[in-house]
Amino acid sequence: MDLLKQLEAKMQTLLQQRNQLKEELDALKSAGAAGDQELQSLRARLEEAVAARTALEKDREATREQVAAILRALEALG
Repeated sequence: MDLLKQLEAKMQTLLQQRNQLKEELDALKSAGAAGDQELQSLRARLEEAVAARTALEKDREATREQVAAILRALEALG
């Protein structure tokens, strides 16, 4: 009888451990999914930032060309 009770107690312990591990696995899966969403969001923000930087670089180059043209016109007048 004692052996049967010991086996039953061990089985209960193992079932509790299994359930705890399942819960931990589910929590990790949820965290992983949230991490994937955050990563996608960060990638989208990076793409937007790169596009904005490219637009600013183009604007800067256009401004340089305009300043150069103005300086040439002033030199021609002077």
